Amino acid sequence: MGVFKDDRDQKFIMVYHSYVNEIYQYAYLRTGMSKDLAEDITQDIFMDVYKGISGFKGLSSERTWIFKIARNKINDFYRKQYSPKFEVVEIDDYMTECLDDPTQDIQELMIKSFEREKVRACLNGLPEQYRIVLVLKYIDEKTVKEIATIVEKSPKAIESILQRAKNAFIKSYTSYMKRRDCNAKER
Repeated sequence: MGVFKDDRDQKFIMVYHSYVNEIYQYAYLRTGMSKDLAEDITQDIFMDVYKGISGFKGLSSERTWIFKIARNKINDFYRKQYSPKFEVVEIDDYMTECLDDPTQDIQELMIKSFEREKVRACLNGLPEQYRIVLVLKYIDEKTVKEIATIVEKSPKAIESILQRAKNAFIKSYTSYMKRRDCNAKER
């Protein structure tokens, strides 16, 4: 028995060192860039990897197997943490109309500058439900139907929340840029 446990431990150590940074980044981006949450989820993911490593049959690559565990943990996290908090949050309709510019490509804006502090600050200023749907849609590239399944809402409700989330992000981003420009002029 001791030999098998030692083999499992050695295999786990190799897998852990190979993938921990990549899994942490994956969790970090999907938890609204929360260091604490990403660390907790990464730990949970690798606890499941440790428990299942002796049963891993190699039907897929190790990386695929680990990322499947990670995706499931992230989806569990979304369901447990945010589903009960989904509610309608009203946004000023006038601002929404002004900011609903069809030339504004929110996906491209998020992807190109996601790691920049201004986007992080804007996302962190949004309600949790908005952050989650934006991450699922534009980082994980989930469909509205997939998001609805993950957060246990109807696709119609997700479309509505997603539209409000995009508008709130644009409003936050515009406001952030104006504050930054004002601060730069004062210097």
